[in-house]
Amino acid sequence: MPTVQSRAVLQMDVFAVPGDRHKGWYLSLMAPNTKGPEFAWLDPSRLYCNSQALADCAKDLLSPFQSDNIDLVAGMDAMGFILGASVATALGKGFLAVRKAGHLCVPTQGQSYTDYTGREKTMEVRLDVLRPGSRVLLVDQWIETGGTMKAAIQLVEKLGATVVGVAAVAIENTEGGRWIKENYKFSHCIPEELQSQIDGKYLDSFKSFNN
Repeated sequence: MPTVQSRAVLQMDVFAVPGDRHKGWYLSLMAPNTKGPEFAWLDPSRLYCNSQALADCAKDLLSPFQSDNIDLVAGMDAMGFILGASVATALGKGFLAVRKAGHLCVPTQGQSYTDYTGREKTMEVRLDVLRPGSRVLLVDQWIETGGTMKAAIQLVEKLGATVVGVAAVAIENTEGGRWIKENYKFSHCIPEELQSQIDGKYLDSFKSFNN
């Protein structure tokens, strides 16, 4: 049985697809931060360059929601747009962009929040889509402190819609991440044996990037 590290070495070709596509095989495609502490500790978006990886990631995120009635998928600005749109396409549903404030030229509802960097921000959605009773799946690329996703939840519920669940490549076991897991149905792509690496902000697969 190949180890996580040996799998990562095999997956360094961004376009390669293994014969054994176990859950999370594509995680070894994620790249480490090489630019310093002002950036996030990794770049998950590298896996989106592999069409099979992106498709399998969306499929894994949807797996817990197969029996749920979902009307719409909403994704966070900006990286949540890519994954959210992929999930919406796989589900055969529409996609709603949850935008950073100041970009929509139509009437909006806003919600303030503190992001993972500690900066105060505001997100907004258009008012002509969500309605009472709408069932929404919220998608973002990554949940670290949980501040962005919690604000999105509040925004959707403020407009009378129902949050069916929350999906992200990873949900870190921070206070905010645990709050989401305790209060909402959720999905992520991280096998149990890798969660401690996610919480420690270093993946063994990063070693292969130094080869």
